[in-house]
Amino acid sequence: MASILAGDALNLLSAIRMAESAGADWISLDVSDGHFVPTISFGEEVVRRTCQETKLPVEAHLMVSRPDDWIDRMDGCGHRQMIFHLEASQRAMGVINAIRKKGVQPGVAINPETPADALVTLLPYIDSVCMMGIAPGFSGQQLIEYTYKKVERLRELIDSSGSTATITIDGGVKAHNARQLVEAGADVLVVSSGLYGHANPQESLNEIRRIVSGD
Repeated sequence: MASILAGDALNLLSAIRMAESAGADWISLDVSDGHFVPTISFGEEVVRRTCQETKLPVEAHLMVSRPDDWIDRMDGCGHRQMIFHLEASQRAMGVINAIRKKGVQPGVAINPETPADALVTLLPYIDSVCMMGIAPGFSGQQLIEYTYKKVERLRELIDSSGSTATITIDGGVKAHNARQLVEAGADVLVVSSGLYGHANPQESLNEIRRIVSGD
């Protein structure tokens, strides 16, 4: 999955095309409000236009302090999945249900300091867990070392609960740690600066795929 946050902010279409040509399976859009995280990034219009411009499925990652407010606001934009941060909501189950009623796959993200066990009661009701490998809001950070143990614990919880939720790692994903993340239990890797900061984006994704598959 390619996060275009690290792409050219003045030419997002080129960032979309770069993700497509590099062979990304999904596009992820970080919707940041300047409150939950310090940065302001994309709004609903960027999500809508991205969905119109690409055939790849689009994920909207809400890094906002009031995720409830964004569900109706983004209705009809065309994104396939919407994830919100557990730390930003006092009524996570209500947000999950509201997202699914819009015909969108609901997912929950957790920050590095939030334990995987905080998700136990929600796992049967969501399609995806997004585990942040860095402090959210800024690209280019290094993966936090204890992320591997958190992934292992989350995989145990998902398997024991019978949930079908996938595990996504967002932040700090590079060729040198991709295999270890997958071996720990991750299903999806979000690549941002590892794609857009590479001289050859397609080779960057191909290298990650080769390493993950063990070729």
